[in-house]
Amino acid sequence: MNRAGDPKVGASSQVIDTSFDVQEEPAAIAVRAGVSNLRVLFQNGKITFPVTLTIMTSTGLHRGVHMSRLVRAATTRKSRSLEGWLRSICREVNESQPETMVSCLFEMPYSDQFVKVAISTTERGAVTYQFTATGMTACPCSKKMIGVGHMQRAELTLALRSRGALEIADAVGKLQECFSAMPREELKRVEEAKKILEAQGNPKFAEDLLRESVKRFPNALFVSARALESIHAHDAVASWSRKPGWVPLL
Repeated sequence: MNRAGDPKVGASSQVIDTSFDVQEEPAAIAVRAGVSNLRVLFQNGKITFPVTLTIMTSTGLHRGVHMSRLVRAATTRKSRSLEGWLRSICREVNESQPETMVSCLFEMPYSDQFVKVAISTTERGAVTYQFTATGMTACPCSKKMIGVGHMQRAELTLALRSRGALEIADAVGKLQECFSAMPREELKRVEEAKKILEAQGNPKFAEDLLRESVKRFPNALFVSARALESIHAHDAVASWSRKPGWVPLL
């Protein structure tokens, strides 16, 4: 009982009005909105791994996006392939909200390294792939001057587009070949020495990584490199884009 002698009246007893959909209120300007950082599991009966999704759609001339429909599509749709799954999410959302695009982020094991992968698509459009791999570079300048180039880890990011599913492992392998050498997690002393000699025998600037990538991937949309300089506190960066204004997925 409350102080007036009536039954308790609180938030839990308030009437919930579902007769009006606020998202459907009219709006003069259409914007794109959705959900990001949505972590779900991709499962196709053979493999299961976590991914992070961004699902964006258009409000049209309505006030807001029905966010719960986006989450429901991501958690209920199934497909044998990752690309097919992303398209099926777009298809379901497009039934009530137009111009849906889905981006998917995850890390893929390759050899004893992990590669960052991003995939973006619409219901019927091409699939955009982006990969970020870590490798090693040896400086050609110091190599030329004193016979030994300072070495550092470097990150190489590549984006390309395909109408069909891409063999991700093959693309990652070709991308790793662009570095001076590839890092390894376990190296004995002799193996470590050989790895150093391998990098020293193939010195490259960050700019060279881009040129190697474009040669190996003639249909590339965007390439960027970042060398985590060992003798400087700053990084060396370089980028190439087929069209101005490219925005990386990662």
